Amino acid sequence: MPKDDLLTFLTNQTDFFNPRDVSEVFTASYLAQRFGMQRNTASHYLNQWVAQGLLIKINTRPVYFLHKASFEQQFYPLTCSEYASIDALLDDAQAEPETVDHFSLLIGHNGSLKKAVEQLKTALLYPGGGLPLLISGDSGTGKSYMAQLLHQYAIAQGIIDADAPFVTFNCAQYAHNPELLASNLFGYVRGAFTGAEADKTGAFEAADGGMLFLDEVHRLDAEGQEKLFTWLDRGEIYRVGETANGRPVSARLIFATTEEIHSTFLTTFLRRIPIQVALPTIAERNLKEREALILQFFWSEAQKVGRGLRITPRLLGALMYCVYRGNVGELKNVVRYSVACAFAHNPQQGPLRVTLHHLPDSVLTRLPQSEDEAASQQDVILEQGTSLHWLLDSRDENRVLIHDVQLRVLALFEKYRQGAAAWSDVESLMSQDIENLFDRLIFDNRSQNGSQTLQWITSQLRDEFYRLERHYSLQFNGNGIYAIGHYLLYRPALAPRQLKAGLCQQFDDFLQQKYPQLYPFCLEVLDCLSRKLDLSIQPMDASLLILWLHKMGVQRSALVTRAVILAHGYATASSIASVANRLLKQPVFESFDMPLDVTPQEIAREVSHYIERNALSSGLVILVDMGSLSEIHHDFSGRVTTPVAIFNNVSTGMALYVGERLLQGDYLENIAQDIGRDLPVEHQIIWPQRNKPRAIITTCATGMGAASNLCHLLKASIPAALGIEVVACEYDALVQNKRREPIFNRFEVLALVGTVNPRVADIPWVSLESMISGHGAALLNPIFGALTTPEGVAEINNAIVKHFSLRRVIESVTILDTGKVIDQVEQFLMRYEHPGDLQIANDKKVALYIHISCLIERLIRQASVENYSGRGECQRHHLDRLREAFSVIEASYSVKIPDSELFYVHDILHSETEFLQYDQEF
Repeated sequence: MPKDDLLTFLTNQTDFFNPRDVSEVFTASYLAQRFGMQRNTASHYLNQWVAQGLLIKINTRPVYFLHKASFEQQFYPLTCSEYASIDALLDDAQAEPETVDHFSLLIGHNGSLKKAVEQLKTALLYPGGGLPLLISGDSGTGKSYMAQLLHQYAIAQGIIDADAPFVTFNCAQYAHNPELLASNLFGYVRGAFTGAEADKTGAFEAADGGMLFLDEVHRLDAEGQEKLFTWLDRGEIYRVGETANGRPVSARLIFATTEEIHSTFLTTFLRRIPIQVALPTIAERNLKEREALILQFFWSEAQKVGRGLRITPRLLGALMYCVYRGNVGELKNVVRYSVACAFAHNPQQGPLRVTLHHLPDSVLTRLPQSEDEAASQQDVILEQGTSLHWLLDSRDENRVLIHDVQLRVLALFEKYRQGAAAWSDVESLMSQDIENLFDRLIFDNRSQNGSQTLQWITSQLRDEFYRLERHYSLQFNGNGIYAIGHYLLYRPALAPRQLKAGLCQQFDDFLQQKYPQLYPFCLEVLDCLSRKLDLSIQPMDASLLILWLHKMGVQRSALVTRAVILAHGYATASSIASVANRLLKQPVFESFDMPLDVTPQEIAREVSHYIERNALSSGLVILVDMGSLSEIHHDFSGRVTTPVAIFNNVSTGMALYVGERLLQGDYLENIAQDIGRDLPVEHQIIWPQRNKPRAIITTCATGMGAASNLCHLLKASIPAALGIEVVACEYDALVQNKRREPIFNRFEVLALVGTVNPRVADIPWVSLESMISGHGAALLNPIFGALTTPEGVAEINNAIVKHFSLRRVIESVTILDTGKVIDQVEQFLMRYEHPGDLQIANDKKVALYIHISCLIERLIRQASVENYSGRGECQRHHLDRLREAFSVIEASYSVKIPDSELFYVHDILHSETEFLQYDQEF
């Protein structure tokens, strides 16, 4: 039916939707014309499907209709079915369902209170009704507030009902009256004592289904603590005067105390409280958190008085450094008093200016000596409409710095998009901005550069880079990881509203096409870090990371000599490597900063790990500052799988010398031979002794580009279980050095594959032409026969043909889902070969993969070849057989293949093809 065909057509076409160039195929008028129906009939169907949630509607001129499920599978989940514009549709990419986390608004939730928040959530989320917890801290540190916040969080997360009670019970009121404690806490039954004329519920039953907060619990004596054991052990209570049956109560219990717990509570009591949370005093919180607390309290008072506030810098500085005996609670009262005092002196309309003179006298006497630098600062202005998030972020210089760079990068992209600047110029300016940003984050925060948090983030980041570099066959300069660690530490947790989501999405789409290798790598790095470090990654984070890594230099993991600097001290190696790399203008060196008390064994272990992570290198140069080379050699010489040259007494001059030689392509043995004449240094070379990894070398007389392409083809075709590396090597180097080329020390080479034979003795040669011309299996058997079965060799041969075709399809086709179309062509070949037990030669299969992929694209674009101009003849039964084999493609893409296209496919199958000659440039 035309109605069903229309929906199927939209389903397939949505896969090729391009928001930057929307096709008319998504309009009602085009669809009505294509399927031979009235325009109002087509519109009726389309709007009906929108109402049913099958389609989405974009209310522009003209109106566009897209298949919702196809769009979500190809792009991202949607939150509604109608959008005002394409930009509104793109903005929905970031409109994720909002999950309320009240702790994210807590000052210090990712700082001094991070562990406390994690403990609170752990107690709440534990199966079976959670775990009882004890919050300790000085008076005014926020114990009651944290308990209330936990109750709100539990409701928001759906853990307890929206109307679940929060009952507060102050144990201090009953410290010396155990009977009164028991009756109010557990309730009592009629007749339990004189005056008990009716049953009464206690605090436990009142909190059933919710939370019970027992404040000042240290005021309970031993008998009072023991009265809680029955509930802590069995979840039951007994009312006073009740002995027969316990009453089950489902409440989450929170204790709070200002005392040292081990000197106040029974050991048997503490044993029943598995989670104990300690809150810091305000003096133990850093200046940033203290400033944020002050601003938050002023902001709250501004909302109450209904007027803007102007806070003098001297007042803000004095409040930050003042000593508060009552901690956060006292600070809050001081802020409230100062605003009330300012209000009393200026009751008229307009902003209130709050100064030192509005502080209470008791605080003025405790203020530290004033600093002159505050005189040059401006008042902090809080308008009535000021956002608290904006206010807090605007006081964080690092976040402002990051946000400004993000805005500048987006503005530069918009300038390029409008055709006002070339991409090369825009990219250079973006890279410079990002480099300056990272430099500022590092050098302006030197006091924090050794923090545990930064070291932890950098460690996790380095691990993910090393893991994914090997997976993606990429190599980055490791010194950039330190800069990225600073960015992730100081970046804002939430995306600023000034960043337009639509423009961010367009920038992301552009970078995905511009850097097809970097893009998936960066996304996977950030995805892993978001889980490991509990970060909320924003689109601009990925964009800056891609541009930074491109600036730093990315290379395929080809056969190159690596270089590292190991030195004692926090940043000695990093400093030398950074200076050398900048002067060399290439990311030559990576650095490892070692503690002063590190042993040679630990250095050897670090080197061994690096070698494992860079298994594709043809050599490794290590520059060390001091230490016994013989001991290092002894500790890992039997395990190395690549040549290693070690040079002692590293300096910036030595690093520049070695770096220049490596950039010239010199081998490490030549550098080692010459360095002794030019510099007074010790050196040793360690060669692999046994268990060399197996490898196939690819090479091409036209250069490393073609050799690298062939390398990637074979990597994708050889099963990882065989443990065979595939590496590209310079043709000229193989011709000149033969078996002296370092790669033969590094690997047990199984074969050379390429376009021209470099004639290396005792190494089998396989030409690319013979591999894809139909004789691949016979040539591959001597290489893989001892490592796998004949069936395994055949699978490798088939994989080579398929992946070679896949590469050509990626180069030839720009809009199709490459994986999907390859699978469709594969099904066509199977259906065509099976009935007559035919066998299509490899070269023809390659040609068919490419031709049919382009054929499908032509049909979808409605630009198929209507006239056949070939010379071949095609009998009717051949044509019918082709159409039957193509039925799976016609059904999948809702297209009809004309006879003229089938004639050309017939020609490929039954005539000579020029594909091999054409492909010699590969």
